Amino acid sequence: MSRRAWIVLVMSAGQATAHPQKVAQPKRGYHADNMPRGWSWPPTRTMEAAAKACEAQLDALGVTWQSAKREGHIVDAVLVPDGKIGGIEYIAEYATSVPVMDCQLAVALANLAPHLYDAGVREVHVGSTYRWSKVRVGGKTKDLLSRHALGLAMDVVSFVDDTGREANVAKDYKNGDELLLDVERTVNDSGIFRTVLTPKNDPESHHDHFHLEANPDYSDLDDKPSS
Repeated sequence: MSRRAWIVLVMSAGQATAHPQKVAQPKRGYHADNMPRGWSWPPTRTMEAAAKACEAQLDALGVTWQSAKREGHIVDAVLVPDGKIGGIEYIAEYATSVPVMDCQLAVALANLAPHLYDAGVREVHVGSTYRWSKVRVGGKTKDLLSRHALGLAMDVVSFVDDTGREANVAKDYKNGDELLLDVERTVNDSGIFRTVLTPKNDPESHHDHFHLEANPDYSDLDDKPSS
């Protein structure tokens, strides 16, 4: 199988919006249900400091990364040009540009990598990372900003194991594919991400992919805007 480039799926059917300014945003000091603790926009000094610390973590974890232009509400935009994080190769499904994500998502994936590797995963086929969209759960769109718009979420359409077999979420999850079930348990047990959304816990909006969200904590009661 030929290696394809990483991607950003900017538009997703029924999920993306062309008017970011119309999406309800949490006010400073108020944390909407879907935002990380302490998150605010524009980024606070604590968030900017967390970004620097995150980059140092990426270096310590041996991830090859580059700074990228900030999109949407990404605090610290980075890209991983070779698509490799901790022995796992992330492969595009739909387009050809290297995806932008928040550093916090990259670190979460790097910390998850040993667990996925032990589960037999060698490739992760990605549907999208950053895109400006609202939360969609149970077939309904809520007036809350999705963590995709923060660069903290990733949708995965399939996983390839160490034998070269590809387990496709849309086709194989409903048949109880052991690799997919093992990945679901591994992600949830790791405590690194929020509960992974799957065809099991959200068959309406996540019937064909696993939705993973990094969960940074930017809490600081005395925080002020960085600019």
